Amino acid sequence: MTQKMWFAALGLGLTCWAIQARALKPGQVCPIAIENLELSYRHQGGQSTPQLAAMLGNRAGKRIASARFQLSLLDPDGYPHSYPEELVYGKGLDVDKRRNYFWTLASESVDMHRTGEALVLLEVVFDDQSSWKDDGSESCGYGVDYHAR
Repeated sequence: MTQKMWFAALGLGLTCWAIQARALKPGQVCPIAIENLELSYRHQGGQSTPQLAAMLGNRAGKRIASARFQLSLLDPDGYPHSYPEELVYGKGLDVDKRRNYFWTLASESVDMHRTGEALVLLEVVFDDQSSWKDDGSESCGYGVDYHAR
């Protein structure tokens, strides 16, 4: 093998290694696991109020003080529409614990004919006042889609 071919092979090998290293680099670690999501209606006094339930699990390694989420609702055609307000969780969550949490939603903002919903974690504040923020990937979320395809 000539010196020129050897350098070309080395360069190709290093390029392949760099591409593989990027592919194997771990993605953003989500401090909260969203394990379940259910939008239902609570009926009281002849009025129906939409309510979102989510099972939240702390996998951050330290106690969570609060979190912010963005909710999207799928219309009957399966297209997402953002709920007009962020959803805030402020009950605290101990390390390795799970909690089922409920948000009451504005009736006028929820189409009862929706075909699914998605909840994305935007920010977490820990008890030590440090924080975690979504890197723009919106990779920390959970969704359900049951529209006819």
